[in-house]
Amino acid sequence: MKLLRNTLLETFVAVVDCGGFTDAQYALGITQSAISIRIRDLEAALGYRVCERGRGGFRLTERGEIAYGKARDILRSARDFDAELLELRDATTGDLRIGVVDAVNTLADLSLEKALKRFLDRPNDVRLEVVVASPTELTQQLITGELHVAIAPFRNQVADLKYTELCQEEHRLYCGRDHPLFDLPNDKIDINIISGYHICQRSYSHLVSPELQSTDPKAVVANMEAMATLIETGHYLGPLPVHFVEARAQNGKLRELAPDRLHWTSTFYLATRPTNLHRRAVELFVEDVIWACGADAER
Repeated sequence: MKLLRNTLLETFVAVVDCGGFTDAQYALGITQSAISIRIRDLEAALGYRVCERGRGGFRLTERGEIAYGKARDILRSARDFDAELLELRDATTGDLRIGVVDAVNTLADLSLEKALKRFLDRPNDVRLEVVVASPTELTQQLITGELHVAIAPFRNQVADLKYTELCQEEHRLYCGRDHPLFDLPNDKIDINIISGYHICQRSYSHLVSPELQSTDPKAVVANMEAMATLIETGHYLGPLPVHFVEARAQNGKLRELAPDRLHWTSTFYLATRPTNLHRRAVELFVEDVIWACGADAER
């Protein structure tokens, strides 16, 4: 049920999200001509063009870019408003926007899939949205209300959010099969030797010892897949979560370096805005995440 509904704005946002009228007709379930009429009516109400469409393809105008951002925020707030009113009848409804960092599906102590299953097994009318981003981006989206819940190794915590510790993630340093260190005996590898090679670093978290960190990194990545790919080239060393490496079944593509000395731990937290905790869907999902982590801890 949509209590606050603006068909013109919903159509406009859907067209932008779909990259044009062609794909939007399937998402909206209406014809391209109907979409065109709605966009024309929206432009008439606003007094300016929001997009260019024709042989040159679909693109937003400068004002359209601004209008899209505001329309998306308004529709998101409207869905949250609807959910808050409908939840007075003890219904679990509305949006649940979850943010996570990449490569968490193999982190056994987190068991995100178990938490989601428990949540979805209940009768509900919830629209799920899952976003993958860096901890910094997730923090900003929580503060602005774009997300209700986020799960990540939040190293820099802010006062506006509430954090619940969930689990630990172990990282080690790896090299690829074509790297000069791959076949070197363990007793020949020390910090000084390792420091002579380029280390790939994540843009949002440098999980390496101070003596190995470079002030001018030769490679920076935004996710684990990119990190693993660069390590496998044989040109870089890099830290990866142990569970991620084991799940990839590398078949000898990676070698762990100096495991007795070079290992790090990240603490994963569940972060929420205190105001969101009054939403039934958010409350239930938070309970389910904590339950899943606790269930794993007891095994």
